[in-house]
Order: sequence, then C-alpha cells, then structure tokens
Amino acid sequence: MKTAIRNGKIITCTDTISVQENHSLIIEKDIILDIVPNSEVKRKYPDATTIDATNKAIFSGFANCHTHFRLTLARGIFENESPSNTPPFPGLPRRPLPEISKEEHQIMVLLGAIESIKSGTTVAMEVAEGIMDYADELQKSGLRLVLAEQNSDRITGSYGEPGEIKPAPQKNENRIVQMSNLYSKWHDYDHSRITVGIAAWSPDMNSPNSLHRIRSLQDKLSVISTIHLNQLWGEVQNIEDNYGTTPTKYLEENNFLSDKLIAAHCRCMTTEEEKILGKYKSTVSFNAAIAARRGLSPNIKDLEEFGCKIAMGSDNMDENMIVVMRTGMFMERVRMTDGRNPTPNEAYKRATYNGYKSLGISNAGTLTKGSKADLIIVNLMQPHLTPQTDIVSNWVHMGQNHDVESVMVDGKWIMKEHKILNIDEEYIITKANEIATKVWQ
Repeated sequence: MKTAIRNGKIITCTDTISVQENHSLIIEKDIILDIVPNSEVKRKYPDATTIDATNKAIFSGFANCHTHFRLTLARGIFENESPSNTPPFPGLPRRPLPEISKEEHQIMVLLGAIESIKSGTTVAMEVAEGIMDYADELQKSGLRLVLAEQNSDRITGSYGEPGEIKPAPQKNENRIVQMSNLYSKWHDYDHSRITVGIAAWSPDMNSPNSLHRIRSLQDKLSVISTIHLNQLWGEVQNIEDNYGTTPTKYLEENNFLSDKLIAAHCRCMTTEEEKILGKYKSTVSFNAAIAARRGLSPNIKDLEEFGCKIAMGSDNMDENMIVVMRTGMFMERVRMTDGRNPTPNEAYKRATYNGYKSLGISNAGTLTKGSKADLIIVNLMQPHLTPQTDIVSNWVHMGQNHDVESVMVDGKWIMKEHKILNIDEEYIITKANEIATKVWQ
C-alpha cells in the first residue's frame, strides 16, 4: 500500500534546505518512494491512499541525541537544583531521585515518550542504566530508538563531586554484560527501528579500565558510543585532582574518542580540548535547554569549526525538542553577541539531519527520495506561523508543540491528528502524576 501526502509544503534538508510546493510525498512501506508534482499522483500512483496536507508543512522529525526518559519524575524540581558553577564543588546538594518500582519506572518513561512524540521527535537516544527493564514498553511507542546502556565503575561520589575516583572492577564487568545482553536482544529490532549504543557515564565516573573495556566492546559490536563530557566545572576540577589533566585529554589518553562518539554537553572546555574533540570528528550533543537552566553553554561555533558535528538533545525533565532547537539558536547568539548567527536553517539542520547522521542512521533525517519515512505534519494555519514568508524560520523561532498534528516513523503513524496511537495518553499522565505525588511526599 502506498500513501500520497498531497498539497503540503515539503521541507528537504541535506547540505541546504529547500521548500517544495505543489508536490506530493509518496510513501511505500518504510521508505519515501518518490516526490512528484501533485498533477502526476493519480497517473503514476493510482492505488495510493491520499492525505490532504493543504495549509500544512511536512518536516523531518527531530533527532534527540541525548535524553533520560525516566527523569520526567524530577520535572519541576531538578530544574532549580543545578550544581554550582564555581568552587566549592558540588555546592548545595541536589535532593536524590526517589526510588520507584520497575512498573512505575515504565510509566515515567512512557510519559517522556508521549511528550517527545507530541513535540515532533521521531528518534531518540535513551541513555540510562537498566534499560532492559523498560525497553519493551518504550519500543511500543513506535519511536525510533537508540538504547545506550550506561556504565560507570566509581565506588563513591557522583559526577561533579570531589574525591578519589576509586574503581569497582566487578561493577564494571557486570555493566559490560548488561550492555552485551541489551545488544543481543534489541539491536536491529523491528527492521532496525531499534538499535543499541553504549555509554560511559562521565570522565569522573569511569576509570581508565572502564573506558578501555567500553571502547573494546564498542569496536566489537560496531555501534555508536556516548558520554557526558565537560558537563560541570566540578568534573573538570575532579579530573585535574585525580589525573592531572583535562576531561577531554583524559578520554584521548584512554582511547575513548572517535567519530562514532556523541559527547553530551561540552560546556566547560578549554580551546585545546575543543580542538582535540574536533580532531576525532566527534559529535557534540548541544543540550541547549538544560544548558540555559544551568547557566552554562558550549562554544558551538568553535567546536564546529574545529571539526565536531553538532546535533541536539533534550537531556532531563523536558522532552520538547522544539524548545531545545530554539533555545540553542538563542543561546549561541547571546554567547557570540550576534543577532543573525546561527541561522534558523542551521538550528533546524542540527536538530534533525545532523542528529540522524550522528546516531548512525544514514538513510533518514531528510525528506528525499529513498529516505526512511520519518516525518511530521505541522499545521501552518496558526497566527504565530503567519505570514508564511519563511517557513523554516517561523518553525524555529515560533513553533509550538500543538502545531504538530501527525508523526510518522518507518512509514507508520504513531500520532495522527493529535492522537497518540500506541499509548494510552490519559492513563499514563494520570498514573505518572499519582506516582510523583506519592514518592516526592
């Protein structure tokens, strides 16, 4: 069965961004089969089911390159408990995340998935410990997912906290087994809608042995890796105290950097570190919303000029990638005192096309013939999106999540006309609120 999405404005993004009007997207199974003028649809594809997208735009869905779905539990609390940006570290302690059951954990994760879909995300990399406990529930959402089991072997203390970094070898080995098991069960599941990556927690949470074991497993499995890097000034201080170097040099010395690494944050870097990361062509996940909340932002223009790929991620509590995309553009303009750069096109590309490529999904992230059918339909008949003189600029500057009407992943609708199709949205919201009320009391 073929589907023809007609009359919408089609936004394509590769090296450049263009808007095609009076054309139709033809979708067959999980692929964009063709893009043809509206007048040719009936002749070339007479059996296609037609969807009218008049006064709507068809965009690529967002690629969220760094998130922790379960931390929806901390929404409204952790946003205001950021670690200190100046000594002494870590400053006022953040309250611990309450313990919840496996079933409650699944509810909170699905809450994050619902928000992701409603704001136009089509692929997300979930970084966490114990993903096997909820992977089956999460994949039912229909999202494209990269599942990255997180490993650390530090015995005491947490990231950004001072103290000796003592490793626990058995803890490390147990995590390596968990990573391998996750890969065996979930990698390339459902025609590669689900893939698996591996994650080190952060330089100050992983010993040299841990980094080497994770990198060895990455090479064996040929998957992407990720790490929280230069996230906090306390992390920078702790690596200096324990190893006499900087976090990025510490990773280089332990063979962890590569062009298949997504480094999250990169907010507290020296120019030398930025050049090192660029030398390896690593990706930086610019998690702009949490960067703004914490009062720290990476030097995006410099990182890009040194050779890094720039993608984007939501990180904690808030899964709205529209906000992430816009905040990233604004944060960098403020940092550079430049009211024109980065452009909306650059921000859009980082949040979509770049993210897909960094996550190892080479045949998606753009609406072109032969690409995976991952897309969103946006209602342009909104006062804040009018006049439609520059649709991409409007979407980046003014877009809101309720503008997203429908979301497709792998040629299947996972939200249609604002209705989430694979999850009971009302039930999940109700249960999530009950869980949070109970455990935070």
